[in-house]
Amino acid sequence: MSKFDYMNFSVGGYDTEFVAHAGKYTEEQAINLCIQENDWRFKPEYCNGRLLRVPTVDDVKTRHVRWYIRAPESCGYDDSGRGCYTYCKAGEKGSFPVWVVEFAKLEVECNG
Repeated sequence: MSKFDYMNFSVGGYDTEFVAHAGKYTEEQAINLCIQENDWRFKPEYCNGRLLRVPTVDDVKTRHVRWYIRAPESCGYDDSGRGCYTYCKAGEKGSFPVWVVEFAKLEVECNG
């Protein structure tokens, strides 16, 4: 089984989604881990105009991830030769299913 557990994925240095191994966690556990790891995003005092609502199972999507020894050029990520986890096609060698919670779909306005 993969060493991957869960992490935030990012684009351009900004976290855009929370990703958890679907073989190790249920959707509900992934939601709880997302909130635990990103607790400040759900607090009005840190919202800076954009607060995240608590995700539901309906917000959780399924995708596939694998470890790349070198980040694919399509990622636009400079891994400095260290490799990275990123999305891939289902069934690709080394791929596994993950639960994905996209932060942008959880955004609500706040006055914090």
